Amino acid sequence: MPRRASGVTGGWKRVMDCKQAKSMLSTYLDGAVSGHEMRGISAHLQNCGPCNNSYASLQRTQALLSSIGTRKAPTDLPLRLKIAIQQERSRSAARTLQNIGLRIEHAINSFMLPATAGLTTAVIMFGVLIGFFARPEVANDIPTSLYTPPRLSAGPYEIQGIDGPVLIEASVDSSGRVLDYRILSGHDSDAVRVKIDNALIFTTFEPARAFGAPASGHVVLAFSTVNVKG
Repeated sequence: MPRRASGVTGGWKRVMDCKQAKSMLSTYLDGAVSGHEMRGISAHLQNCGPCNNSYASLQRTQALLSSIGTRKAPTDLPLRLKIAIQQERSRSAARTLQNIGLRIEHAINSFMLPATAGLTTAVIMFGVLIGFFARPEVANDIPTSLYTPPRLSAGPYEIQGIDGPVLIEASVDSSGRVLDYRILSGHDSDAVRVKIDNALIFTTFEPARAFGAPASGHVVLAFSTVNVKG
């Protein structure tokens, strides 16, 4: 046990205990303590055998480590480090190129299917347009647009015994026959309608065309008057 030592002023003062001293032995050995702490530890080691033995053990360990010295690095260490760094860079570059290649391949695969479908559609449309524009013209050919109205083939445009011209709209079936009509302008009477009915009997039409096939439709006709003098 540490003994008590008298202070400078003649009073008694407790010296540093074992717990405090052992916690500071390593820093005391390295000289990393203050002057006050150094004096306290030195006084404790002089009066405490166990702590003095611990300090002596630390001194021997330090001396042993100092005798071993620092292991020298291999002379080719810089070359080895350069080679290792270069190899790691090469592997990183290879992985980067591989990832870029996979992304490009994925993008191409995603693009090819829509592009193929678009090319097929373009070829089909081109063929349709070529067939449309390259059709030879035939004499007296009927236009085959979406819809063409009926066309008058033959019929009287003049009716005797009516007052002024009469404008009618006639409904023509797919066979070219008049189904019904209505007077748009001009004199409207039973006598006029009888004359128009008789005139339409001798009137023939080319039926309307829808996509090239016969269809029903409407046509506007104008009848004028003729005065016959006996």
